[in-house]
Amino acid sequence: MLRYDDAEYDVVASAAARAGMTPTGYAAHVALDGARDTNARTPDANREVLLELMACRSQLRRYGNNLNQAARILNAGGDAPEWLKAAIALTDRVVHNIDRAVQDLLDPPRGRT
Repeated sequence: MLRYDDAEYDVVASAAARAGMTPTGYAAHVALDGARDTNARTPDANREVLLELMACRSQLRRYGNNLNQAARILNAGGDAPEWLKAAIALTDRVVHNIDRAVQDLLDPPRGRT
């Protein structure tokens, strides 16, 4: 059984709430990861990564809107904007990086070697 003073319990309870877990579940999750000596992210770290990925997705959608505007110009017989090739290359890299980050979150934790 874990014992905390009031201040310690408040810290654990706050972290658990941010992770959407009970204090007991949160403490068990973090303790098991430490005992197994894994590189697993804490629930808080996963949440931070997911929030960042969501922000990236929003920015990528905005960038996609710019690319759609360029496509409309091209479809109307206009010339490609100077920035179009660079924008496509950047978008491809960002999508690839986001895919890799999501896969890293989905892969099971690996122990240290």
